[in-house]
Amino acid sequence: MIHNRAVEIVRNILESASYDVEEGDGLIDLSAYYDDECVVVLCSDDSGKIDEFNKKNFTFRLDDEKVACRKLLFTMNSHARADNCIVWGHQDLSKFSGQAAVAYILDQSLALELKKEERFNGGPEQVTSRPTLDDYGPELPLIPSSITEERARQIAGINGEIRRIYIPHYLYQFTGSGEKQFKSHVIDFNAKESGLVNAITGTVASLEIPDPSAIEIKNRSVPVGSKILKPEKDKKAMEYEIIQSMKEKLTRNVRVSKTEGDTISYEDIEVSPGEENLDIKMELVYLPVIQIRGSKVIEIETFSGNILKEPVDDGVELL
Repeated sequence: MIHNRAVEIVRNILESASYDVEEGDGLIDLSAYYDDECVVVLCSDDSGKIDEFNKKNFTFRLDDEKVACRKLLFTMNSHARADNCIVWGHQDLSKFSGQAAVAYILDQSLALELKKEERFNGGPEQVTSRPTLDDYGPELPLIPSSITEERARQIAGINGEIRRIYIPHYLYQFTGSGEKQFKSHVIDFNAKESGLVNAITGTVASLEIPDPSAIEIKNRSVPVGSKILKPEKDKKAMEYEIIQSMKEKLTRNVRVSKTEGDTISYEDIEVSPGEENLDIKMELVYLPVIQIRGSKVIEIETFSGNILKEPVDDGVELL
């Protein structure tokens, strides 16, 4: 099989069924999440890889519990044994990809039911070992990814070694409320603003996010060997900066008149919101970045697919 094409088709099927799909780390090709369900995917005809995949157990953390992932294998190797996997052959891929195409045309979600079936015959029952899997690093609250490694290579225009980097950001939601009355003037402080602030540089992220408050943050395990950057900006300090900035935006100049005898004078008064009018919620999240080291080094954030203008690693080319 042409491996990357098989992976892309399986990915399309899972995404059509509303799974949140991420690139694998070498041992697996894809990981997919839907509500409290996790599916790991391998596309291979290699008996050795299939056997290793069949024997391993994969888990992900849901709240405070570890939940087992189901294993989906796509193979055209009719002699392979995978008793502990959901196995798809070329007929399954043809059927589900066709259903996904129809669902796309109708703007519907594919009703995909993943079932384990006995597909391969012959040979004694295989005893499956249950090792502790440590192919993933720590869990991080991640901004969702929409860019695969293959797509990142296309954007960068180069081939090379892939490295995963996770950049800390503060996702904030600011709310202004209430009003103040100054003589005949009523100043409204109702306002909402949300965004991402780089927790290393303190700058507002230039991601194409129409509504950062709608971003679905999930705790996910990151691949072993990933580079996880540490926050350098204090959360409380960043909250204070944003509140002060919003306070300035909401401050209004009010011109009032004063009569003294036959003289009328005017004075501009600043009316600012008080602490009771300002509220901010902020959480630490991580932006996934794919770094490609080839003829040059390029970094691409995987939320919207933009090439980073401020590199997070030495030797990265500025574009």
